[in-house]
Amino acid sequence: MSRDHIQLIKTNKILVLFFVLCLFRSATSHAQSSLSLLDPSGEVTFPFDYVQGFIVVDIVLQKIMPLKFILDTGAENTILLKKEYTNILQIPYHKKISLLGSDMATSIEAYVCNGVYLQLVNSQRVRHNIIVLEKDNLFLEEYLGEKIDGILGAEFFKGLILKIDYVRRIITITNPAVFNPSKLKKFEAFDIDIIENKPYLNCITEVSFGKPTKTKLLLDTGAGLTALFHNNTDSLLSLPSVVIKGSLGKGLGGDIEGFSGKIHRLSFGNIEFTNLISSFQSLEDIQLHPKKVIRNGIIGNLILERFEVIFDLLKSKMYLKPSKNYKKDFEFDKSGLTIFAYGENLKNYYVKFVLENSPAYDADIRSGDIILKLGFWSYKWFSLNQINKKFIGKTGKKVKLKIKRGNEVLTKKIILRDLF
Repeated sequence: MSRDHIQLIKTNKILVLFFVLCLFRSATSHAQSSLSLLDPSGEVTFPFDYVQGFIVVDIVLQKIMPLKFILDTGAENTILLKKEYTNILQIPYHKKISLLGSDMATSIEAYVCNGVYLQLVNSQRVRHNIIVLEKDNLFLEEYLGEKIDGILGAEFFKGLILKIDYVRRIITITNPAVFNPSKLKKFEAFDIDIIENKPYLNCITEVSFGKPTKTKLLLDTGAGLTALFHNNTDSLLSLPSVVIKGSLGKGLGGDIEGFSGKIHRLSFGNIEFTNLISSFQSLEDIQLHPKKVIRNGIIGNLILERFEVIFDLLKSKMYLKPSKNYKKDFEFDKSGLTIFAYGENLKNYYVKFVLENSPAYDADIRSGDIILKLGFWSYKWFSLNQINKKFIGKTGKKVKLKIKRGNEVLTKKIILRDLF
């Protein structure tokens, strides 16, 4: 749907991973220390692709199979989404487990593989424990329009310095023994909490003007959104007066709904964002037990990408240096469309959702419509990311689409507008 609606879809996946990983603790046998990733210099740098707000890195599985993983500090463990790969490589399964879906009711089958070889570009090869899903239910490839094979969780970098340079598209991992924070220039330091290997930051959130509240937010590089708040964890996080409701798509436990709307302020240290379009989702009653609620929400990549980010995962510190785009206006979809990719090479596109009363809805675009042309150009000339960028233009811009609906070929015109 809209870009903010897309955020809600991704949020569903993030929450799914959160509940899955809370129910699993990988065995320590056959796993190596994260320091084993590093060369003798104590530091390794590797590139990443940045796809629609997701950090995608290259991984070699079991010494021979090149794969694409999302780097996700919001997930504790490493997950392989495609069981056929472990079958091909004849990797033994040490244990079958049942994971609880995001609805806290549906059981999802998965397997534990101990001591699997994983290697990042330029890093040393290490043995690591992974979870393998019986069936890929996350639909990440269709959402991103790119090949995605797994999730690289925060435990993989346990005890290291993790530096993400969003501008240069490189990640550096460093041995804490050779890391000297006194040499950092123009960085602001923050105390963070490391819980189950995942980083959390204490913030001030003001949904409504004059009503600030303290919030603990997960710093989640696996979330392609600005911020998400669990609106029933604090009475001051209740929904804004103007929100957009949307389906969250299909998660491991079924369909989930949520909202997006503007908050007055989000601040931490000397950093502040105002009138920020954010996502909202309620936790289920079973999740609201005081011992289970450890966060009020998430800070995602659309905020983190405005900084050079350093996580000290040993001493529970974070360092941020604003990039040139720090104060640039956030861009969001103005059409009301969510478009998914499909086909063998993910180079065909169809409409997954249409937000009610949106410009796309007014133009009679419907779920299931297949995109043939954007303007004068065939869909074959576009990536999914490029298509989505067509819908974040100025208010009043006209976007012409040729679509296929059943046996009909239709031409539609969307007039973009601010959904808020």
